[in-house]
Amino acid sequence: MRQRLADTWHILAIIYLVGTFGTYVLRIESGFAFVMRATLLSLVVIVAAGIIVRAVKRLSQRGFAIGEDMKTRFPTLEHRANRYLPVLTIVASAIVYFFMVLALLQAWGIDAFAWFSSTFGRKIAGGAVSIVAVLVVALLLWELFGSAVERYLNGVGHDGRPIARSARTRTLLPLLRTTVFILLATIVTFIVLSELGVDIAPLLAGAGVAGIAIGFGSQALVKDVITGLFILLEDTLAVGEVVDVGKGHVGTVEAISIRAIKLRDVEGTVHTVPFSEVSTVRNMTRDYSYFVADVGVVYREDPDRVIAVLREVAEDLRRDPTWAPFAMAPLDVVGVDKFTDSAMVIRVRLKTVPLKQWPLGREFNRRMKKAFDQHGIEMPAANQTRYLEDHEVETRSAAARA
Repeated sequence: MRQRLADTWHILAIIYLVGTFGTYVLRIESGFAFVMRATLLSLVVIVAAGIIVRAVKRLSQRGFAIGEDMKTRFPTLEHRANRYLPVLTIVASAIVYFFMVLALLQAWGIDAFAWFSSTFGRKIAGGAVSIVAVLVVALLLWELFGSAVERYLNGVGHDGRPIARSARTRTLLPLLRTTVFILLATIVTFIVLSELGVDIAPLLAGAGVAGIAIGFGSQALVKDVITGLFILLEDTLAVGEVVDVGKGHVGTVEAISIRAIKLRDVEGTVHTVPFSEVSTVRNMTRDYSYFVADVGVVYREDPDRVIAVLREVAEDLRRDPTWAPFAMAPLDVVGVDKFTDSAMVIRVRLKTVPLKQWPLGREFNRRMKKAFDQHGIEMPAANQTRYLEDHEVETRSAAARA
């Protein structure tokens, strides 16, 4: 606007000077006083508008700031509030300039504010106020709900420590927040269209018919949504848990939508599995986990001695400050589980906190191997050692001498 005025300001100045001179030459009654009064009022209006706009911009540059206590309770509140400042600055400046133009027209004898008293003006003004009010209320509701969810998820106890929320809560509340956003956006859209004069009754009817047609045409999608709803309500899995949903899809749950699950496996690959393809869920990290070890030793070893060494390894592991927080119970010895062609298999279990069965199990295996070497316990290998009976040794020695 300033660039355009820079090209045409002289035209406005010439018109003003010619009008003032004409008023003086023609001796129009009270004309010169009217021009002076209108000029002074125009200068006052322009200066006032400039001051208000500059003050709004300075407030916007300072931003929205909250105290440290509020930051602890609502970590993202300040960031979310500052997102609206540029838009609010533009809207406030546009409103100030709009009323500035109306005031300038009023100062020069054009009854601009009378437009608001007309039927069309009242309708436009009322519609604009209604739209702004709906948008403000919707934003307030959305921010209040989002802040409430955020405060609950990031709650802090009286001792200043974060309150641990369940995996189910951390999964369902973000999903509920997304649902509330979609619901508010839909309601606001229909209200705004209604205020703009659009008949929303056909839109609602058309949406219903389209919904039925989409429902028949996308039965798989409906099945995904319904199955996912029941899986979430039954708390079968949650974000952060390691699950196996069949068909080779095993990994950590990274996200859950209303239609699918996103898993990331040990290789870093992300699997997006629709709920309709989930027939069985194996949750490997719910409440606690077990590291199961099938320890194979050669047949000549004493199983009681081997079990004693395994218990000693587990106790050493539980006494280690690095690993003690992850082991929840002493070693559970199932017993001699089976016999193979080359080994006697002893099954043991180590109860761990969720997600720690694998690192704890690898450390247990490392210590077990070192303990077996120290106590002379032999484990089967591909190149096996065969122990001959006395008559076999004598027979082979006689054959060698012959």
